[in-house]
Amino acid sequence: MRLSYIAAEAADSLASNMRRAFLAALGLMVGVASVVCVLAAGNGLESLIMKEMGSFGRPTYLQVGPNYRYLSSIGWTSQPEAFSAEDREQIASMTDLVSGVSPYANFNLTTSFGRTSSLTKIVCVSSDFFPMEKLFLDRGRMFNSEDDRTMRLAAVLGVNIAEKLFGTPGSANYKDPIGQRIRIGTFGEVEVVGLLKRESASLMAAFDSYDSTNNGTVFIPFATSNRMGGSVKSYDLRVEAVSVEKVEEANQAVLSLLSANHGNWDGKPKFEIRTGKNAVSEVDKMTAIVTTFIAAVAGISLIVAGIGVMNVMLISVKERTREIGTRKALGARGSWIGRQFLIESLVVCLSGGAAGVVLATLVAIAITHFTLLPAVVPPNTIPLSLILSTSVAFAFGWLPASRASKMDPCEALRYE
Repeated sequence: MRLSYIAAEAADSLASNMRRAFLAALGLMVGVASVVCVLAAGNGLESLIMKEMGSFGRPTYLQVGPNYRYLSSIGWTSQPEAFSAEDREQIASMTDLVSGVSPYANFNLTTSFGRTSSLTKIVCVSSDFFPMEKLFLDRGRMFNSEDDRTMRLAAVLGVNIAEKLFGTPGSANYKDPIGQRIRIGTFGEVEVVGLLKRESASLMAAFDSYDSTNNGTVFIPFATSNRMGGSVKSYDLRVEAVSVEKVEEANQAVLSLLSANHGNWDGKPKFEIRTGKNAVSEVDKMTAIVTTFIAAVAGISLIVAGIGVMNVMLISVKERTREIGTRKALGARGSWIGRQFLIESLVVCLSGGAAGVVLATLVAIAITHFTLLPAVVPPNTIPLSLILSTSVAFAFGWLPASRASKMDPCEALRYE
């Protein structure tokens, strides 16, 4: 018998028992939606962790510093070495491997303008830092190489500290920060040359005072910090590789350069590099394990839904016993009848699976819109739901189909 005829018979049967088919599909819809929602939450958790990690959320990021692990293991009998200006220049010259390099130092000091003051995070960097960290200007300008070379007393402000010192734009006490001079601790004044665009608050900031953004930060050129405070050594370099594929090569090249310039401690390197690529890989593994475990738990609902589909199909087989007997008496093969019940099961499950994807997508959109928790529906959701629904259909639809196909026509015709 042609498959199209069997499919038409299955459609007619489902149409005559629409309420029962809907209830069976409803269970599968909830099961698929549960699994997809868990996967969406896992994707959202991963993106959230990457955002909270800041620089380490970028696979091309390299943080170079002294080998503190080795120093700790020998009881700090040696002292960490600082990076020289020549180190930075030589690393920056590796243009085929490195797109940017910046020294980094930070400390907390009171920043004041007029009678207004605030304890502020001061960060000393070079001009490469801003494009590496994807920080964007609202007004004014960023640092340039000339600022660093001449140790210019310049500053770029985050939006929060700018509003604390100069007021909110549009308010009566507002002053334009660009060109104004602010005092940093007891070290002197610097001129505000730029304002950064506001960064969106981190999730952690919603629960406590911790905030990983730069909205409350004052940036000054690294060389300027030496002019203001005497001697600020660079024990931290931020390096950006040109691409993910070049990360390992850039890692080895930087370590080789530093070993050539500074030597080693008893064969141990004086510097070590932490890469964003390794951090991203660890986050991927962690979220994959958590998501897989929770998805497996949520998958139990699919088993429950499958049992519901099987019960509905068994009831359908029982109610249509005389019909099955009549069709077999007229020459219908058992395989044809079995296929019809499998098709009915497949239609019910696929319908429920498709509805489950739609439901999960709506739930994810609502969670993202009304909360700070992002929920990202994976792009492979449709094929995944198709596989799950088809698996449930064949796993739990096989028994009713087998029972219908093996039914004895004489016994079926005598069934009341």
